[in-house]
Amino acid sequence: MTRPVLIDLFCKAGGVAMGYHQAGFDVIGVDWDPQPNYPFQFMQADVWGLAPGFYAAADAVHASPECQGYSSLRHAKGAKGRPQEIGRIRKILQGLGLPYVIENVEMAAFDMIEPIKLCGSMFGLGAQGHHLERHRLFESNIAISAPGPCVHRKPVIGVYGGHARNRAAKRGGRGTRDVWEGGHNAAASEAMGIDWMTLDELSEAIPPAFTEHLGHQLLAHIHAQRSAA
Repeated sequence: MTRPVLIDLFCKAGGVAMGYHQAGFDVIGVDWDPQPNYPFQFMQADVWGLAPGFYAAADAVHASPECQGYSSLRHAKGAKGRPQEIGRIRKILQGLGLPYVIENVEMAAFDMIEPIKLCGSMFGLGAQGHHLERHRLFESNIAISAPGPCVHRKPVIGVYGGHARNRAAKRGGRGTRDVWEGGHNAAASEAMGIDWMTLDELSEAIPPAFTEHLGHQLLAHIHAQRSAA
């Protein structure tokens, strides 16, 4: 059996893609911005303008529409008025008849259909005595599940705004200067399980462990469909 193909929409620098690749997919990324660090086949294009025929060779699709319109900072300068486009991309994906996954932030729950939440603590992610939460929601038109509950027993490392943040006030975080062995990039890369991105790219990324977990579930569904055909 050849490796199934997954289309990675709004792909950024490829955290999502690496997880699906590790699960067993060949991945093609699409984004309207150049992504020189994307580790697989990449096409710069407007996702909304893709013709249905583009998906002809695909076995599954992942979409991470922008989160600024849903995030807790949606009223901040530069984010105010940003679109909420989960429903729009869902309509496109439903029309393809392929298994799909849609990802977004926790605040987007109202606009998602029975999403599951994944957390870095479910996968043992973290760095330098801190664990990574990185809570994200995932909706799918197939049955998907988390590997277990969140386990929040350590101080948290946050990767956002081009920095690795110590989010425990009692350990010097929250408003103080965060200092990490090897610097911010080393700590953020270790925590996310990503070693090819800049700090700005890491700030927008999804840990590959999340989509490797989902990718195995997608593959099981695809293999079952092929066996039944």
